[in-house]
Amino acid sequence: MIEQREVSRLGGNRTIAVDARVLAATNRDLDAEVQAGRFRQDLYYRLNVHVLRVPPLRERRSDIPALVEHLVRSTCARFGVRPKKLHPAVLECAMAYDWAKNNVRELRNAVERMIIAADGDVIGIDDVPPEIREAASTRRVSSGSGAAATTFHALKAEAERQIVVAALERNDWHITKTAQELGLADHASLLKIMRRHGISRG
Repeated sequence: MIEQREVSRLGGNRTIAVDARVLAATNRDLDAEVQAGRFRQDLYYRLNVHVLRVPPLRERRSDIPALVEHLVRSTCARFGVRPKKLHPAVLECAMAYDWAKNNVRELRNAVERMIIAADGDVIGIDDVPPEIREAASTRRVSSGSGAAATTFHALKAEAERQIVVAALERNDWHITKTAQELGLADHASLLKIMRRHGISRG
């Protein structure tokens, strides 16, 4: 029993006192799962003490350059090969892709494939898995972004813009609610960011 801090061994007939914290992780909306009857309500309320939401990678694109650099270094070390450099177009492609299939694990697998595919010391755009390269290209064209920026600051600005737009859409463009979700001081801070990026509902 979680509340009594006791457990019973499978097949056992006595309880054992334990002193432990329960950490649970899921990629599902447990509120919706409870409402649909697919998750026990009593268990949900016992677990739902402190919630830490980690947004998917597509909602925190500014993390992608640092993640890719780290994954390249660690994977090269694991494979026992000399560290490789990234062509700016590779980061541009990674920033444009949605990573919706398996989040950071999908990014890690893609980095491993690029390292294996790259013959030289530089990972180029041709080394990016074709399905990622094509999807990223389609996304850039459909969003009307044209030639995407390749500098770190430009990539960071574009990531910030996409994070804000995604949050606005989740909150039906309600400024105050969106500002609260993003952890901003007030709605004026969000409006300032929107003006800087030229974001408007129209």
